[in-house]
Order: sequence, then C-alpha cells, then structure tokens
Amino acid sequence: MDTMAVKAGLAGRFKGTLMEDVPLAGFCTFGIGGPADFLAMPADLEDLKSLLAAVVGEGVPLLVLGRGSNVLISDRGFRGAVVVIGREMGGVELDAERKVDVESGCGLDRLITWAIDSGLGGLEKLSGIPGSTGGAVRMNAGALGSSIGEYIEGVYVLSLRGGSIEDRCLDREEVGFEYRRTELEETDLIYKVKLELQEDDKSILAERRREALSWRKENQPIGLPSAGSVFRNPQRASAGELIDRCGLKGMRVGGAVVSEKHANFIVNTGGASADDVYRLIERVKDVVSREQGVELEEEIRLIGVMGEDGPWSA
Repeated sequence: MDTMAVKAGLAGRFKGTLMEDVPLAGFCTFGIGGPADFLAMPADLEDLKSLLAAVVGEGVPLLVLGRGSNVLISDRGFRGAVVVIGREMGGVELDAERKVDVESGCGLDRLITWAIDSGLGGLEKLSGIPGSTGGAVRMNAGALGSSIGEYIEGVYVLSLRGGSIEDRCLDREEVGFEYRRTELEETDLIYKVKLELQEDDKSILAERRREALSWRKENQPIGLPSAGSVFRNPQRASAGELIDRCGLKGMRVGGAVVSEKHANFIVNTGGASADDVYRLIERVKDVVSREQGVELEEEIRLIGVMGEDGPWSA
C-alpha cells in the first residue's frame, strides 16, 4: 500500500484538496474517528476519475464519504485513502424534461429546499436528514413513511471492477432499493443521481417541510452529535421502542449515551470514542436480545477495528 505514490501520481493534475494523516472526526456527524493515511476532496468528476485510477493502480484501500452522517469510524482511523465527495461536487439542475440531475455531494437538505423553490415535491418528509444525496441514495434514506428510492430514475456510478473503472448508469430496479439499503456494491461510487419529482404548489411544499422539521425537532436529539438511527427497525417493530421497553434510555459508556429523547439514537455528549459507542451498541443489542427476543441489526456503518473490553453504566 503506497499512498505517497497515489499523491505523486496526481501531482499537477488534481484540482481538489489532498491531505495526509487527517483526523476523520471532522468529516462525520458523530465527531469521532482516528486519522486517515490520505484524504482527497475532488473538485469535479474528472478529479474523481483521476483519483480512483491512481488508488486502484496502487492497490490502496479506499473509503468514500459524503457528509459522514451514517458512520462510526474507528479510533484507530482508516489505513488507506479516504475520498470525501462534498459541496465541490454538489451541483443540481433541471434537465429538458424537468427531471432533476443532482451530483452526489449535494447536501440532501439543500436538494430539498432547491426542489421546493422549483415547485417540485416528493422529498419534503426527508427534511433535516444531515447526509449527502449520494449517501442518502446508497442507504435509501427515509422518514415518516417516505424514502428517497421512490423518486429515483437513475443512479450514475463509477464501478471498480478487477482493477478497471466503469462508468455506468443504473435504473431504479438495478439499484435494488430496500428498507435502508440497496444492492449497490461497496465498489460502486455514486457521483450523480436523476430524480423524478412532482410539480406542486411551493407554499404547500414549504408547509410539508416545516411539519417534517418540527417532527424531527420534537422527536430526535438534533442538538447533539450522532450518526442518526443506530439500528434498523425489525419487521413489525420499532428499534427505538424495543430499546425503550428495556429501560435503556440514558445508558452510558464514556461520552456515548443512549438518547433520552429517542432510544434508537446514541449521542456524543463530549469526548466519546468509537470504542465507547461500539461497546454501548453491543450492550444494547445484548439486553434487547435477552429481554425482547429480537436481534437488532446496525443501520450505521462500522468502519475500521472496533471494540475493547471496558466498563459500562446505566
């Protein structure tokens, strides 16, 4: 693995930002994460393709982040190259058929406000979700009975296959949208999405957005760092309700605490480590399994080496 060779290979032709030994805590909503050997923020699609070619050519492990809103990154960091697809790749526009072309780095909430201003509806219930559009599509983000996959017409990806990079456009069926997941491979990097939204009155759309934001403020701990919902809802059950029934709100490991407002959120109350969060996740899973007979499954992505023996407290 040679991240220096990757950097050297990009010299003079990469327009974005390149950094070494960068703490990843500043690139995720949890505010937790050790250093990456190498981090790049491409300025455009050409940059992204050049970067991927260099990474693949050197056989360097790769991690792609958007807003980092659905991840827990190890305290030990990531040994390889991290690509952050951010606002530099966050353009959004209407095509000739009034369908929406949006780059994956566009913040989901920014996309929603843009759509409302354009009189296009469908995504308002997702208001306030702090991820990027690419991340939202990859995990089929949803809220209040709606999910982004319902409005997808095409997903543009760069697929890393056997040392080569293939530029592909996948339709909704090929992406395989399911509850909080898709059939996309880890090696499929989303760079653009086409959505089909419905024309509607701007004032009605804005009111729907206000209602969604109000619900989120009332029901979720938006004032503290978190990664969103920790567990997927089991069939015919709510993960938050199961955790609450076990009396686990307020359970703490170090700076990580099960939210008093919503039991399916773990919040960073200050100085929480990834191992704090991971041990708390494991404790919650163990208690819910024993007391409710349900095996909870993580919705958030666990990146890197996790877990050390240590105390927990309720």
